[in-house]
Amino acid sequence: MTTVSSAAPADPGQKSLLSQVVGNRRFPVAVGLLVCAIVGWYILGWWLGFALDKQAIAWPDGPNGVDVDKDFQMTRFPEMYPAIAPKYILLSSKRREYPIPEREAIMYLPEDTRHELGVGRPSDAPRRAERKSNWYLSRKYGDVRPQGVNGIPFWHLDITYYTGAADLVAHVPGRCMIATGAVPMGDKHLTWDLPDNALGWKTARVVRSVFQATDPQGRQSNVVQYYTFSINGRNEDDWKKIRLILTADIRQKYVYFAKIQFAPLVPNVEDLDAADEAARQFFAATLVEAAWKLPTADTVEALNQSVKSPN
Repeated sequence: MTTVSSAAPADPGQKSLLSQVVGNRRFPVAVGLLVCAIVGWYILGWWLGFALDKQAIAWPDGPNGVDVDKDFQMTRFPEMYPAIAPKYILLSSKRREYPIPEREAIMYLPEDTRHELGVGRPSDAPRRAERKSNWYLSRKYGDVRPQGVNGIPFWHLDITYYTGAADLVAHVPGRCMIATGAVPMGDKHLTWDLPDNALGWKTARVVRSVFQATDPQGRQSNVVQYYTFSINGRNEDDWKKIRLILTADIRQKYVYFAKIQFAPLVPNVEDLDAADEAARQFFAATLVEAAWKLPTADTVEALNQSVKSPN
């Protein structure tokens, strides 16, 4: 007698859930995408960490180098320059031709202003002892020639040095002047030939920004600001490119940038071409001295060449 099992025979058309999933052609694609996402996430994390982990570059030392006081002001800048043919001199009440109080010629920024500029914050304090902090210079100079060049006898010079961080280059005239209520009238990019200097720049690209300002009496005038940058020892006039290098260029671990900004101290600039020529002469003379205060491209390249990417 044959015994018949009461269990229903297995349906060859049925498959387990696992076999259905694994057998689905979309499954390996999904797994592949997941693996790529996980690997990509770790690579992105490593890349961001490496790109944003910037290292500070020490200020130049030596007879022409940098000294920074406890308030993060760079103090080693000459009263008269360039040395071979003095044309610009620090304004001072001691000089009959330039009767201006020294406290107005050498500008000392209050702590809150320095912090707003990103200079002398708490993180900067320990770096100053290592000659690796941010610093600023703000001074007013006079042209020793009668009436200066094209009727512009006085200039305001600002240099700010930033190193070891992915700063966002926020403080350019287009933003700061607008905050004071000035109306932007447009920028122009200028290219100037330069004398021999420690940075090796043959030319410099400089931005000229024009603003319309209104005084309390309602009188309008043109205010002009000029600025350019040294990014790791090379000239650049586009702050957006500097931001990209600082935040995204993995090859640049040791970084600095310095903003050199200057402005004619006159009530109203009517002839922009004449102002540009006067500015060119002032900047050419200034860079001869300022170049000694900034690390060269060769110095920065040597530091970055010493960095080995993680395995």
